[in-house]
Amino acid sequence: MERPLTLTVVVVLQWVAALIAAISGFDLLLAALELKDRGLEGELDSALVRQGVIDIPGSALITAVFVAAVVILAVAVLRVIAAVYLARGRSWARILVAIFATLNLVGGLAFLFEGYWQRALLTVALELIVLALLFTGSSNDYIRMRSAATVA
Repeated sequence: MERPLTLTVVVVLQWVAALIAAISGFDLLLAALELKDRGLEGELDSALVRQGVIDIPGSALITAVFVAAVVILAVAVLRVIAAVYLARGRSWARILVAIFATLNLVGGLAFLFEGYWQRALLTVALELIVLALLFTGSSNDYIRMRSAATVA
C-alpha cells in the first residue's frame, strides 16, 4: 500500500515545524551567548530590580534562555525523527505527532488570552488539520498495514 496523501501532508508539516523550531532554537541560543559574551548580567540585574524583581539574578535569565534554546532544539530533532518514522507508517510516531499537535493546540489557545487572534486561529486550525489527517481512514489503514508488516 502506498502512503496516503493525508499522511504525506502531515509529514511535510512536521518537517516545516522542525525547521521553524530549529531556527527559533538557534536564535535563542545565539541570544543567550551574546548576552553572556557582552557581560550583561549586571544590566539585567538592574532592570529586574527596577521592575521590583529582587529574587532572580540576571545570570539566571541568561541560563533560562540557554535552557529554552536547548529544549526547542531537542523538540526539533524529535519532530524530524517523528516525521521520518511517520512516513514509514510507525504507530508510535503518529502518537508522538499527535502529542506535539495537542500541545501546540493548547499553546495556540493561549495566544487568544494574549490578544494574538491571527496567530491563535492559524495555530489552532493547522493543529486541528494535522490531528484530523493523522486519523483518517486511509492513514489508519496505512499505519495498520505497515505495523503488521513490521511485526511479521
